[in-house]
Amino acid sequence: MKAVVIERPGSIAYRDVDAPEPGDSDVLVRSHAAGVCRTDLEIRDGLVPRSWVRYPVVPGHEWSGVVEATGAAVDDLAPGDPVVCEGMIPCHRCDRCRRGDTNLCLNYDQVGFTRPGGYGELVVVPRHTVHRLPPEVPLDRAVLVEPAACVYRALLRAAPVPGERAGVVGIGTLGSLALCLLGLFSPAELVAFGVRREELELAERFGATRAVLDGTAEARGLDLVVETAGAPAAIRTALDAVRDGGRVVLLGLAGSDARLELPADELAVRDVTVIGSLSYTTAAWAGVLELLAGGRIELDPIITHRFPIAAYDEAMHLLGHRKGVVAKILLCH
Repeated sequence: MKAVVIERPGSIAYRDVDAPEPGDSDVLVRSHAAGVCRTDLEIRDGLVPRSWVRYPVVPGHEWSGVVEATGAAVDDLAPGDPVVCEGMIPCHRCDRCRRGDTNLCLNYDQVGFTRPGGYGELVVVPRHTVHRLPPEVPLDRAVLVEPAACVYRALLRAAPVPGERAGVVGIGTLGSLALCLLGLFSPAELVAFGVRREELELAERFGATRAVLDGTAEARGLDLVVETAGAPAAIRTALDAVRDGGRVVLLGLAGSDARLELPADELAVRDVTVIGSLSYTTAAWAGVLELLAGGRIELDPIITHRFPIAAYDEAMHLLGHRKGVVAKILLCH
């Protein structure tokens, strides 16, 4: 079979690889499409901590597909079933998993990082990570379940209240999803902070009542601000925009070398709650699928580009050098 393989940092190719075989409790899935995530670029460039990735690796932790075959112990899925699969592979045995914190599993394992992902034609995953898609959710849209679950879990932790003034910093995939999901909580105002005019136009399509270019002079005193850009400047924008006593959610990852300087007492004196949120839990994943099946969120507009899998280099270049409106890019098999 064919797959995009990152051999080592700086070396990537679309080539033949051995087809995987499912174990007794596994499911073999034929990948339909995979989202291009900025983390995929960072794996390619060697910027992800080595404890998180195992080279050579087939990327693709945001993906959907159709069941190709099942292991001998799997009797509730059949070839042809459309599915979406969690990227994180929780053990369900450690203390963290038992608390429901499957995103913090002590036995870290993740599709597209430590095991082959959706950039390959066929992917083997444990049955407990596989979710059958409701008929209302097409395969392309299902690719967005993974990033949407990351945002949804963060919002549930921040507990938005109807009538609050909310903001989102960064209008990429996570920012667009945050705008869509925040709309479910009936905010009195929903402000988007971007760095390019094209982003502001995109934000308005996803429910922003106001879109601000650079800085926070036009929007301060927000009750809740969600930062999705993963940059020190974006965190600073979020802190400037939130009111005293408000909440800031940090979703973006800026890298271990990034530094943010804050006055020592700023968070305490302003009584600001800062919530860091990593990935998703199985419960958040199931929640997003329920929202999609019920038609409560519309994610199709977030998919702005589609490329054939062999054009992975062009797709990655577009994400790394954004021109025009770019949210989610799909690589299609």
